[in-house]
Amino acid sequence: MTDIPPFPALSDRAAGSYNGMAFAFGTHMAEKFNDEIVAVAGSAVANATEAAGHAEAASESAQSAETAAQAAAQVAGANPWVSGTTYAKNVAVISQVNFQAYRRMVAGAGTTDPANDTGAIWMPLFGNGSFSIGANSSATFDLAARNFFTRTMSSSETWVFANCPTNGFSFGVELTYAGGTLALPTSVKSPNNVVYSFVAGKTYLLLFVTTNKGTRWRMSVTEAYDN
Repeated sequence: MTDIPPFPALSDRAAGSYNGMAFAFGTHMAEKFNDEIVAVAGSAVANATEAAGHAEAASESAQSAETAAQAAAQVAGANPWVSGTTYAKNVAVISQVNFQAYRRMVAGAGTTDPANDTGAIWMPLFGNGSFSIGANSSATFDLAARNFFTRTMSSSETWVFANCPTNGFSFGVELTYAGGTLALPTSVKSPNNVVYSFVAGKTYLLLFVTTNKGTRWRMSVTEAYDN
């Protein structure tokens, strides 16, 4: 900012300089000071906004790093699962079906790959926001195997959700609809109990969330996508 001219003192009257100094001060305040102070304030707001953006980006980066670190810690030292091997409780392995990480919930051995486990023996460790994707060849969805499915439907089906691995779990289905009526488990609740209808030749995303291991599912469906 430009230096502000000094405001005249009462003693400047005797010296004859009071009026000139007062004029210079008033002119500066009217013609420069207001514009300059507004510019400074605008710059301060812009700097604050930029700093907030950097802080938010840094926070997101830190959160991503923490998530990655947690995921790495979960599977540190995990080896490929081997049929018949005896595993201690809490040991992590890599499924040879979907190559996701699972942790042993109880000690013991078995011949069923963790991805196909139906006895609550293995706990999946891939619930970190990433998709484990696969096409579903039947109306039964094995939730221990993945958390995102693709399904093409051309005739009436009754869906079954099997092997929900944890109390808090979510999964999605990309449904390519060609025909038929879809019947969902009675545990599925839609907003206001709406019954969804589908248009042949369109694709829909069906999203399901549970907080009690599948005793109740909350459901939402997107608008139709073109195939």
